Amino acid sequence: MAADGWSLIGHTPTITLAEPARAPDGGPPDWREVVPRSRDSFLTRLFTGLELRLRPDGSAEARLGTGTPLAGTWRSQSGHVLVTTQAGDGSTLDGLVPAGDARGEFDAVYTGRGRVGGVIAHVRQSLVPHQGPSSGQEPAQEPVQEPAQESQPGPPPEPQPGPPVPAGMDESAAVRELRTRLNRASLRGRWLGALGPVESLVVTEAEGLVERGQALGGGFLRLARGTDVAAGLAPGPGGWTLVVLVRAPETLTGFAVEDRPALRRLGADLLTAGRHAQAAPVLDLAAELYGHDPPRGAAELIDRLGLSDARIRCAFAESAYARLPGLLVTAAESRRELTLGPRAFNPWLDALRFVRSSAEALNETLVRLADLTDAHRRRPWRGRTGPPGADALHAAAEASAAATGSMCAALREIGSHLDGPEAVEASSEHADRLLARGQETLGAAARRLASAGPPDPGAEAATPHETVTLAIRDGVETLALLRAHMRRSDPASAARFVREQARQASHITAGYVETWRALLDDAWEKILSTDMALPFYERMVTLLLDLDLPEDALAVSEMSRARAFADALHAAGEADEEPSRGLIGAGPVDRTALLGLLTSHESAVVEYFLSGDLLAIWVCSRGGQVTSVTRRIDRARLAEDVAEFGRLARTPRHDAGSRTATAGVLSRLGAVLWDVIPDGLLPADPDEPVTVVPHAELFRVPFSALIDGSGSYLVERHAIRVLPALALTPDLTSDLTSGPVPGGPPTLVALVNPSPMAEGESLDWTERRFGAITSMYGEHVLHTGPAASVATLREVAGQGTVLYFGTHARAVPDLRGDPLASHLVLAPSAGHDGILHARDVPALGITADLVILAACETGAGAVTADGVIGLSRAFLTAGPTGLITTLYPVGERASLELMADFHESWLLDGREPVSALRHAQARAASSQRASAREPHLWAAFTFFGLGSRTPAGVPIRTPNTEGTP
Repeated sequence: MAADGWSLIGHTPTITLAEPARAPDGGPPDWREVVPRSRDSFLTRLFTGLELRLRPDGSAEARLGTGTPLAGTWRSQSGHVLVTTQAGDGSTLDGLVPAGDARGEFDAVYTGRGRVGGVIAHVRQSLVPHQGPSSGQEPAQEPVQEPAQESQPGPPPEPQPGPPVPAGMDESAAVRELRTRLNRASLRGRWLGALGPVESLVVTEAEGLVERGQALGGGFLRLARGTDVAAGLAPGPGGWTLVVLVRAPETLTGFAVEDRPALRRLGADLLTAGRHAQAAPVLDLAAELYGHDPPRGAAELIDRLGLSDARIRCAFAESAYARLPGLLVTAAESRRELTLGPRAFNPWLDALRFVRSSAEALNETLVRLADLTDAHRRRPWRGRTGPPGADALHAAAEASAAATGSMCAALREIGSHLDGPEAVEASSEHADRLLARGQETLGAAARRLASAGPPDPGAEAATPHETVTLAIRDGVETLALLRAHMRRSDPASAARFVREQARQASHITAGYVETWRALLDDAWEKILSTDMALPFYERMVTLLLDLDLPEDALAVSEMSRARAFADALHAAGEADEEPSRGLIGAGPVDRTALLGLLTSHESAVVEYFLSGDLLAIWVCSRGGQVTSVTRRIDRARLAEDVAEFGRLARTPRHDAGSRTATAGVLSRLGAVLWDVIPDGLLPADPDEPVTVVPHAELFRVPFSALIDGSGSYLVERHAIRVLPALALTPDLTSDLTSGPVPGGPPTLVALVNPSPMAEGESLDWTERRFGAITSMYGEHVLHTGPAASVATLREVAGQGTVLYFGTHARAVPDLRGDPLASHLVLAPSAGHDGILHARDVPALGITADLVILAACETGAGAVTADGVIGLSRAFLTAGPTGLITTLYPVGERASLELMADFHESWLLDGREPVSALRHAQARAASSQRASAREPHLWAAFTFFGLGSRTPAGVPIRTPNTEGTP
């Protein structure tokens, strides 16, 4: 062996990750090996070009591909060389390479930091000799053989200190015993197998590395994540196998309610030390004991809130995502009670209570004095009633008592609810004025008594006079001190502080769900995670609205919707870019970014949020000014009206009764959802778009058909476009503004009346009259009959600026089915039945910026927190910036007539697509007789998205030989 030992470099690694998979019920994790995902791409960079140097003195050095150095030891073991190294940040790399040959497979376990918690990776890598930077000699072919008596490894890493006992902390014997049991940072103890061939292991030594154990079969094991998880390699049938063990849980019994604070602190100490698996049951026990009785005061509320936060962090560290929704709701409820509840931490309330109690005590004193002076003036004195000056004395005491009594009554009427700093400031100024008037009245009474003086200093009347004068003067000083106390307490600033704390806490807590979502890879898991967190979002939105923080409430509302949709859009926009380190997906929503988005958004916005019977509406005028409107509504009646309109819209034939019922439903919905918007916030120009962001069942509402207080349809006043979330607009706007702008007028690719139809009747009338639309395009390609197939669609998806479907469709309306099975009906072709499912749309490669889905229910589907799951979502993800969809079944003739009018307003009149659809719908509405209005014939069509890159031009109209409808 050369003097420098082995110097090796690695080829391209093969990596698998070990991670816990929590059961839905939140039970113990079932660990599994998975291949790295996009967010784990940094691992490949870590081990590309790994350098490993084994020196003759038993020391080992490694350098990761990122340049991170590791140091440790090596030794011979059972025909292998065992290498153990550690970096300064605590990362470890331990592995085995065959002895006697520097060219071999390096089987290793890497542990380090991940996005949340730690990373455990099994790395397999070919190593070859490498000329090290400090060596001028060729490396030897085999290392120095150690003596038969293997040398002991270098000293193990310093054990992590156990959680300290805070000074002065009062702990029971049970808590002290538990702290002692948990105060270990080595492998000593009982372990349970989580992955690999080892089922259990009991370690009696304290070293940080265990090797050659009988259960390990000659492999090795060391601490991997805090002190809760150990990882290593053991021989298996196909080579070295990754082993993951978890520490056996402690038995927690014998604790009382009095142990709650000590258990909470112990759990926090364990959490800080990175010992999440041990911290979680301790914190859960503390929470259980806290739940035995209501909180006592603000201090205990703060303790409970800190406990909730610690339990949330434990859930993240253990990937126990099923626990998060309940923990987040608990945190939100604690935050609300701390901010607005009867035991709220509110300096304004404390100051107001102190002023009231002090003023009432003063008033009681003066009332007693008034009673005494009244009795004094009625006493016989030297043959007459009352001594000299007794009437004036009583008048002063009675006036002072009356003044402080009215002052106390007015103080009791001052609102004690924290309505916001402005309201608190106004209330404190009002209280100061009341105290000032009382002070002035008492001061005047004291001055009158002092100027008059007692009638006879040595007489009996002198003592009551001095007593009343001193009491009134004391009252003046008391009110002056109360005013000074109010000024020093600065209740408005205190209210601002409380509100700011609640605002910051709401975004931090909501950020947990953002992190949770970003760690999920499956779109359905992301959708369900947001649905599960909806009760938490509801509580946070209502809290922020109660604190008069509408912009922050809007930001949390945005966090609760269409996040998986935003990820899909973002991923589609970055499909051709190299993945960045970390998580792939849309950025988190925050207040600053949202306000910037509203400022740049080129239309007014109306966003809805439903929480129980509370309806919140944010109206954002063009330019970013946010106004919030909240109303208590009958949620059950709202849901009934939405469902009733859907039923009426699907009715084949209408009579006077159904028309009246339809108008009634649309009027009630208009009154609840639109008439409450203050005047002047929305554009007066009916062609200026209004972006509507629905919520929950409101996704099924045809907003253009709502009837306002004047009896008009909204389509007559506003051009409405629908988005599931404002947070989608950055990616949609990027597509709208950065994509290629066609050099000429729009071009059409249409698939109309496929045949044979797999579902539904043929659309021959549509095919015959479709020339009314194609005649307005300078260039168009029309596929009908057997040519209107999925095979054809794949060929033409990259052509044209407008893609039109004139066919049948079906939506799957709830999650009990498969919403991604919602489909369009096209003609069958070789190897395809003609059913185009929503899940298959994003892969088509559509380049059109406007897609028209003139078929039944193309905008319907399962309503989730992520929006409507169906065809509309699938097509918008596929690339277009605007869709025209339908909420429910539509008639063949009415649909074609409406689409012909839309194209005329867009292509011939030069209107924007959103405005063109408004004009077409308004024309359809006005063409119906007042006694025979059937809005369902036109109201189903909805503009979904932002718009179109294609400029509205005036192409040369080609002759229309087929006639118009």
